[in-house]
Amino acid sequence: MRPWLGTYVTVEAGMDTEPEALRVIEAAFARVAEVHLAMSFHSADSEIARLHREAAHRPTPVGEHTWSVLALTLRLAALSDGVFDPTVAASLVRHGALPRPDGPAPHPRATWRDIELLDDRRVRFHRPLWLDLGGIAKGHAVDCAIDAMRELGASHALVNAGGDLRIAGERTEGLPLTIRAPDAPHRHLPLGVLSAGAAATSGDFLFGRSDPAPAISPLVDPHKGVRPAQARSVTVLAPTCALADGLTKIVGLRDTASLPVLRLLDAHAAILDTPDTLQVTDGFWQQLVPPPSIGPALHV
Repeated sequence: MRPWLGTYVTVEAGMDTEPEALRVIEAAFARVAEVHLAMSFHSADSEIARLHREAAHRPTPVGEHTWSVLALTLRLAALSDGVFDPTVAASLVRHGALPRPDGPAPHPRATWRDIELLDDRRVRFHRPLWLDLGGIAKGHAVDCAIDAMRELGASHALVNAGGDLRIAGERTEGLPLTIRAPDAPHRHLPLGVLSAGAAATSGDFLFGRSDPAPAISPLVDPHKGVRPAQARSVTVLAPTCALADGLTKIVGLRDTASLPVLRLLDAHAAILDTPDTLQVTDGFWQQLVPPPSIGPALHV
């Protein structure tokens, strides 16, 4: 376990010997570090920071990681009619949830449609804007760490990055999947055991706060801006962790209207408001073994 991506990242690898396993785990952490350094919103040296400074003036080159995440981001934005929009960073900066980056101030009408991917991994902004790729970049880092371990021959690989996790290969036991109760985050609710694939959870967890001002939800509606946090969480199961993380935002903002996107991308979702109001899409439980014992659920 090491601190990366604004959270703690846990890596597990199955190899014949401990030295081999440690070598594979180091390779996984190296991939995580690459993604962190490329897409950190807080670092003035990241590729995202360079895009904020330059991409509205000229095509700006980026590396493979940033390019891949931007391509997935634009795909999810198109499929969700802009519900998933990385340019909501401007709203988060205004409310103090993110620091103000260097470069020109964002245009008030800038959206994901102002991001253009050009040849040779270059990016151009048609208007000044600020990108928040934190969640989906974290999912991408998990996927890259899994790929690194599998490339080096790991019989199984597992990465957990603070709510974004993925498991691949033949693990003796699957990974117990639990989520915090959004209205009482000290309690963990079991969903089942994940034996393969990826999962991501996002939402509003109402921890005890002395500040009388309402907490800001991490789910920002690109049309309505930020909103106070609510006791709600969304968990998505998908083939990759980047996809699962991105889809949590779409499900969290569109509820059942997100079903066509989930079906298209072979993903499944659960929305937990309280322990007694759990909604799951058809096929969600089939991704987990053994069947969960969380109580009655509303299938949609």
